[in-house]
Amino acid sequence: MKTRNKTILFAAVLTPLLLFAQNTDRRDLAGRGKVGTTGMQFLKIGIGARAVGMGEAFVALANDVSAVYYNPAGLTLAPSKSVLLTHIEWPADISYEFAAATLPVGDIGVFGAFVGMLGTGDQKRTVPYQGWTGEYFSANDWLVGVSYARRLSNRFSFGANVKFITEYLGEDRANNFAIDLGTLFDVGVRGVKLGMNITNFGGDAKYHRDQFALPINFRLGAIVEAYRNEQNTVLLSFEGSHPNDNVEQVAVGVEYNLLGNFALRTGYRTNVELEDLDKVDEPFEGFSFGAGANFRVSRVRAQLDYAYSDLGFLDNAQRFSLIFKF
Repeated sequence: MKTRNKTILFAAVLTPLLLFAQNTDRRDLAGRGKVGTTGMQFLKIGIGARAVGMGEAFVALANDVSAVYYNPAGLTLAPSKSVLLTHIEWPADISYEFAAATLPVGDIGVFGAFVGMLGTGDQKRTVPYQGWTGEYFSANDWLVGVSYARRLSNRFSFGANVKFITEYLGEDRANNFAIDLGTLFDVGVRGVKLGMNITNFGGDAKYHRDQFALPINFRLGAIVEAYRNEQNTVLLSFEGSHPNDNVEQVAVGVEYNLLGNFALRTGYRTNVELEDLDKVDEPFEGFSFGAGANFRVSRVRAQLDYAYSDLGFLDNAQRFSLIFKF
């Protein structure tokens, strides 16, 4: 029985690495030369205000319903039924709405479902040499998926998502399926946890005759409980990521929690070697900060979070998340 458990654990850890290697081998492009080689970019927009407030260094910390995006294995750390509602104000008047729900089912595991919609609003339709035609069009992205997570031991968890993605551009549409795989390991010392996740692994999507890959990303991170007493907790989170359409990224985040009811957060995320590649000083992403508060609505526990993130050339983005725990 022990041999069987070790085999399952080894397969769960190794599978994300093999899938990522299989895809990135197809496009051996270096550095910024990979930019623009993937589509459905809305999949890269982080959906949790708590995570974004920490620079999205969250793959090893994901312990609430937002784990459906950051690391589905973390759903095993959220034992109660939960619902997440997120509103994102993106640059250029683009908005992104996301909702998720989780349901623990005893020893079977934790099930989840999520849906997201990004919209640009009405845009003027123009044609070459004539300009605006007097008509409008819209561009929208939809994401629908299901999650499953389970503890394989008292310290190791595995999770996965299966999702359907649709992108509309006027009357044209592209569809695709993708999977996410994640693992989480509790070291058992000073709250140290290690997390790993690969997202958006799937085949190419297609607009008419044009094909494009999905924005696959491999994340590896760790958290440590830097300080704790009866009233205060300080968590440090670190993460490195390897996207298939950009250079590697690193992120660090800090969360201070007072009495388990109020939290302050900050983080920093940037692309590795961006200055050497583009000869500029401004990072693609920079500092972020946020805050959160827990309260009760009748018998329901609730958590309200806010995050502000600096997007460098793209100005900034704001997120508001509300989690209900039943």
